[in-house]
Amino acid sequence: MTLEQKKDPAVSPYYEDLEQFRGRLPSALFTCGTDDALLDDSINMGTKWMQSGGQAIVKVYPGCPHGFIAFPPEILKESGEALEDTKTYIQERLAKI
Repeated sequence: MTLEQKKDPAVSPYYEDLEQFRGRLPSALFTCGTDDALLDDSINMGTKWMQSGGQAIVKVYPGCPHGFIAFPPEILKESGEALEDTKTYIQERLAKI
């Protein structure tokens, strides 16, 4: 892909103009590992989400690579922690409905 193609919001939501969704953004949970090449993007996206009026939680897991939640918790305990954090996040949001 060209750099321009990579900046298409359909490829990278970071490049979406979130202002058009102000007042309609749902709460969002962004999870990432410190060894993920997309760590900066995840933190920046969480910040951009909040700047556009949404509620965001950014959780960073030490030493974890991209896609770490796919590892079994027996291999990488942080994957289990992240999945549990995600489950709790969803349950808390559903309880507010």
